[in-house]
Amino acid sequence: MTRSRTLKGSLTALLAALALTACTAHPGSAAVIGSDRISDGHLDQVAQALCSAQNIQSGVPQPLSSRAARQGALSVLVNSELSLQYGRAKGIVPSQGQVSGAVAANQQTLDKLPTAEKTAFEDTLRKYSEGQLILIEAGRRALASKGTNASSAQQALTAGQQVRDAWVRRHVHVNVDPRYGRFVSGALQPASGSLSVAASSQAVAGANANPGPSWVSTLPANQKCS
Repeated sequence: MTRSRTLKGSLTALLAALALTACTAHPGSAAVIGSDRISDGHLDQVAQALCSAQNIQSGVPQPLSSRAARQGALSVLVNSELSLQYGRAKGIVPSQGQVSGAVAANQQTLDKLPTAEKTAFEDTLRKYSEGQLILIEAGRRALASKGTNASSAQQALTAGQQVRDAWVRRHVHVNVDPRYGRFVSGALQPASGSLSVAASSQAVAGANANPGPSWVSTLPANQKCS
C-alpha cells in the first residue's frame, strides 16, 4: 500500500466514524494541547466541514448529531496537533509533495464544499496528512532502530503512533472541555456532551458517541449535521 493511499483511506475512515473538570480547559477552548489551543469556533467550522464532506463522499445525507460531529472533528484536530508537535520536536519534516497529493485526491469533495467549509476542510486535511506522514516516518525510524524494516505504511503508522504517544505522556499536557470527552491514553474518549447524568432511555442512548439514526432523527434540526 502506498503512502498516498494510506492517507486517503485513513481520512475516509475518520470521516465515516466520526478525570477532568469544567475548569481544566480555557474558556472558549474545546481543547488545549501544550501551548496551543483549539477554539470552540474553529471546532464548529471543522465539524460542519467534515460533516458536509462525509455527505458528499457517501452521496447520501448521513444522520449524525452535531455533538458526535464535534467529537469526531476534535479527535482529528487533537491528534493532528500532537503529531505536528512531535514532528517539530524530533525534526521530522513531512513531504509537502505528498501532502499536496492527499489534498488532490480529495479535490472533487473540496470543489463541492461552500467556500468557508472548503477552507476549513483543506486546512484540516493538510494538517492531518502532515501528521500521518510524521507518524509513518517516526515508525520507520523506531522499527529500524530495532533492526526491523516496516513492511507497509500501515505498520510504520502503528509504530509511529506508539512512539508519539509515549512522547506525549512525557512532554505534552492535554486538556479537553468535558463536553467533548476525556483525553485518555493518547486518544479522545467521547462523552455525553453534558455534565449531568443520563437518566431516561432516550438520554442514555444519546450518551453514546454515535447513538444511531433513529435517535438522531428525534433531534431538532439545529442539532444535526446538514
